[in-house]
Amino acid sequence: MKSNLNKIILYFVTIFFLSSCHTLEHKNIFLDTVKENQKKEIISIEGKDTQSKSKKIENKKSSNKDEMAPIKVPNQKQKVKTTALSKKISIPKTKKFDLDIIKNWSEKKLTEKMGQSDFIKEEGKLKNYQYYFSSCFLDVFLLREINGYRVNYIQTRSTKLFGKIEAQKCLKEISKKLN
Repeated sequence: MKSNLNKIILYFVTIFFLSSCHTLEHKNIFLDTVKENQKKEIISIEGKDTQSKSKKIENKKSSNKDEMAPIKVPNQKQKVKTTALSKKISIPKTKKFDLDIIKNWSEKKLTEKMGQSDFIKEEGKLKNYQYYFSSCFLDVFLLREINGYRVNYIQTRSTKLFGKIEAQKCLKEISKKLN
């Protein structure tokens, strides 16, 4: 019996709060009569004091003839004139280093050009030479053929785990080692 009574009270309270308004400006069933009474009182008060208030307002308007402070308007900036250069400068084209140059090199040519690798891993027909640079690692994969090992695949990777590789910096370091 108590649980049913509690449910009824809970439902009544929630309906009351959901239907009520959170401000007095909105229409609400419970406050309509109060608002109407307030409006009537305001109208009756305004009717009595309108003449005396209008005279006070006119006096206030005539006394407020203060001048405003002058405002400086900012000047627009002049546009910069541009002129063409009389002398053309030729920029030498630098060759982009490409890792595909190393493909199909023999193991002997690789060690002659790049030097001894920092780490060598060999598994079956596959050999992995790893060269360590300050900005990246270079992995060169060699595949065994009849007359020796040949470069089959080249890969660069970051020195940090899940890090981004700076490709230009890495390629510069590799090209320096080759030259």
